[in-house]
Amino acid sequence: MQEAGASTRAGQPRVLIYTAALVSGLFLALSVHIWLAAAGIGLAGGREVFLSGKGQINLAMAWWAIGIAGCFGSLLAIVVARRLNRPGFRFVRLLLAVIFFGLLAVAGRKAAALPGGGAAMTTAVNLAAITLGGFMAFFAAHFAARR
Repeated sequence: MQEAGASTRAGQPRVLIYTAALVSGLFLALSVHIWLAAAGIGLAGGREVFLSGKGQINLAMAWWAIGIAGCFGSLLAIVVARRLNRPGFRFVRLLLAVIFFGLLAVAGRKAAALPGGGAAMTTAVNLAAITLGGFMAFFAAHFAARR
């Protein structure tokens, strides 16, 4: 077992791989949350769902989508850092980075266009989505990096 600051086979520090995986998973989960909120399926209607009982499947699917996106983003970052770290895969790494940046840019644009709601409820929902995405990204990075 290597120490936290030890280098991996490819020469990159393990802390750098963990951090990149965590940030990638967190950003992907946040962008999925924004996309779902713009589509009207997001977590923003959580209070009404619990009070009326309607739309619970949409709320559950939003939670699952955000968690899976955090996990997938983190795992993809680890795979790119470990398996695609050869000069022959430079174009693939660049293409994945451009796609990821494009997703984040479009999600940021959609976030600016979202209709306003209660500020406290919007903040609580966004923090819940970030927390869920962050936990899933951390666990995926932790377990994938151990292999």
